[in-house]
Amino acid sequence: MVSFPGKEKSILGALLAYDVKVNEKPGVRYMKGILAVGDCITLGTGSCLGNSYPERIGRMFHARVSNFGKTMCTSREGKFLLRDNLTEKYDCVILQFGIADAYTTFKYAPYILYYPDNLFRKAIRNIVKKYKKLCRKHGLHERFGEANVIPEDEYRANFQLMVRMCGNRLIILPETIPHLDSFRNPYIKRYNKILEDIAADSKNCCFVRLFESFLANDTIFYLDKGHPNDAGYNHIADEFIRSLENMAYWGSPPKKI
Repeated sequence: MVSFPGKEKSILGALLAYDVKVNEKPGVRYMKGILAVGDCITLGTGSCLGNSYPERIGRMFHARVSNFGKTMCTSREGKFLLRDNLTEKYDCVILQFGIADAYTTFKYAPYILYYPDNLFRKAIRNIVKKYKKLCRKHGLHERFGEANVIPEDEYRANFQLMVRMCGNRLIILPETIPHLDSFRNPYIKRYNKILEDIAADSKNCCFVRLFESFLANDTIFYLDKGHPNDAGYNHIADEFIRSLENMAYWGSPPKKI
């Protein structure tokens, strides 16, 4: 079994300190390929770009990782990212969207997809940004109201579709972490509850709780107001393992022998 030296600060750190060898047993599943589809938190930023939590988990399980996190993307783009990249070589899929979905903006501002992208969409997005600035300047947000970028019903439908697209693969649904602009967090919590409900309805979905632990460690886990730092990504990977340990579908993660 794995023994964790006292000097190690996380489960992930302890596992990565060893050459983990896997004895596959009947009824126990291990990852061979991980497909991560999500937003900027999935992608990683700053020094964690290319070393986000999917890559850390992949090293732990000696699994191939393809990280298709995209900055500013929502679950609306997620359907197309998953469609274009899901192949038989992946037996685990991470789906993480919410930080942009739950954001509130001018109710009558159009949303222009970030994926698939092209020069025309980029030009239109620049026009929409100027339009929203003008609306805010003249108080139209207050007069006509704001709405979530992706409505809750659509968010639920998008994730339900992506879960169906994944078939019998192991599907990981991590919570969206809280934003340090706290006015955004009630919306984030509502969208996290949608994910939790979807995971509860599927035996091959694993819901990873992150919101409360990040909120309690907001001076430790953040690079800026909305992105994890190195310690934050280690924590996400640790919670990933804890969640899998509690999931009957998965069995036990690899152990040192």
